Amino acid sequence: MGDRSVTIAIPVHNGANYLGEAIESALRQRHAETEIIVVDDGSDDDGETFAIASAFGDRIRYLHQSQSGVAVALNTALANASGRLFSWLSHDDLFEPGKTEIQVQILEAVNRDDVCLFSDLSWIDAAGRIMGEQRLDQTVLAHNPRLAFYEGLINGCTILTTRELLLRVGGFDARYPHTQDYRMWWRLAREANFVHVPRCLLRSRLHPDQGSHRSVALAENSAFWDDVLDETSVLEAALVDGSRERFLRRTGEFLRYRSPNRRVADRADQMARTSAAETSVSVVIDVGSDAVAARRAIASVEAQTRRPDEVILVGDHAILEALGPDGACTRRLRPTPERRLPARLRLGLLASRGDYVAFLISPDLFVPEKIAAQVARMSAQGCVFSHSSYRSGGEAVATGSFGGRVHPEILGDCYIEISTVMIQRVLFLSGLLFMNDDAPLASSWIEVAARHEVLGLEEPLSDIEAPWAQREAEPLLTWLRASAEYRHHTAPLHRLEMRLAGSLPSRRSGEGADDGASVTAQVPAGGTDAAA
Repeated sequence: MGDRSVTIAIPVHNGANYLGEAIESALRQRHAETEIIVVDDGSDDDGETFAIASAFGDRIRYLHQSQSGVAVALNTALANASGRLFSWLSHDDLFEPGKTEIQVQILEAVNRDDVCLFSDLSWIDAAGRIMGEQRLDQTVLAHNPRLAFYEGLINGCTILTTRELLLRVGGFDARYPHTQDYRMWWRLAREANFVHVPRCLLRSRLHPDQGSHRSVALAENSAFWDDVLDETSVLEAALVDGSRERFLRRTGEFLRYRSPNRRVADRADQMARTSAAETSVSVVIDVGSDAVAARRAIASVEAQTRRPDEVILVGDHAILEALGPDGACTRRLRPTPERRLPARLRLGLLASRGDYVAFLISPDLFVPEKIAAQVARMSAQGCVFSHSSYRSGGEAVATGSFGGRVHPEILGDCYIEISTVMIQRVLFLSGLLFMNDDAPLASSWIEVAARHEVLGLEEPLSDIEAPWAQREAEPLLTWLRASAEYRHHTAPLHRLEMRLAGSLPSRRSGEGADDGASVTAQVPAGGTDAAA
């Protein structure tokens, strides 16, 4: 069989009541290059299931095994399948006639072997009457495909994927007769990509004889979700929901309101309450050229109400040698002759191990509450990027009011300062930060804002001696004009040009007030304290 060949596996145990309808629906598929394998899992119904299958003759392949469960039956089908592509059909469900052909065409268009398609479905009753439909949110799933698994949206009989992919992740786990499909999706969520097909391609039958209604199946399902809570890493959780805390809260809500797993839902909520405190934090410090100033910067990190798990010191070898490896926090030294700041920060990020990473450029300082405040807010709101207001020259500069969906306005109004930034590590692993050594720092913030919401914290959490954003406006404009992705945004680029020409009012518009009091500078807001 060729590249478009499909195997439809139908596992069955004592399924004479509906098996014939299922086989008929598989035979009605408009896709020509299809084989159907019925795997009889030790039926003991006086030959009724065998008689139904035998009536279809050589139009199907019939395999018999001792009763071993659905997982083993599916593995038997995988081992004997001739098709390059694989799907399965429960003996009591029905395929729509175009199911296979539609999905084959989509896989051909995608042209990747690490994709698993799944679709919407209709529900039918025992008599085959349509009772309703499950139509999933295509926009949400296109943006965050992993939710297909983590919100239990995948019905196994709607899938089509390559046989090789299923074998590569180990096939179906026979230890779990009732959750073998969920555990397969979990492995696939880590190894492959789910793609939603927004059409009802399956009729899923609801009837009282289904095994999923039994108490032993419910207990196994509960144990499965316990494993998901325990084994989903901080990084995996961040890929789905931006933070482990947000992941646990959403999973708890899903389990409480859309599944029978109330106990596991309560456990997810309990884990969420402590998750922010359990995450690890790194601080990358660029030590600059002044050892005395660098010591002050390091001291401001070591004086945090929540100390980081490690401090990565990046810079000149002589400065790092003068600072030494010992301190109140674990220090890791990364000497480099590199003078370009993006390259030095990237070196620090590569060395860091924390779930969250903050940046500090000497001689800037952190206020004592910075790490605790930023981690708590990012964790609670599921943000992968945050920044805050700061103080400079004794004056508060309210850059933290700039948050939310700030693209494309950030192109003309980027006031984010590096020493106020904290990221979730997943952001760096996705290749968005400090990838171009010759680009201004603001280019990284723009790349992030084009793909994620920005969390702005209004409280000043850093003291900054010489803000970078003011110095970077001209090289940023040059970079934007050369960028195929951003140069067509004429309005924000014109605003940046006006800033450089001095046509826009100063951000510190209250400077020089008669009473001599400190005045808060303002920046355009894309939404205060916005969540990702």
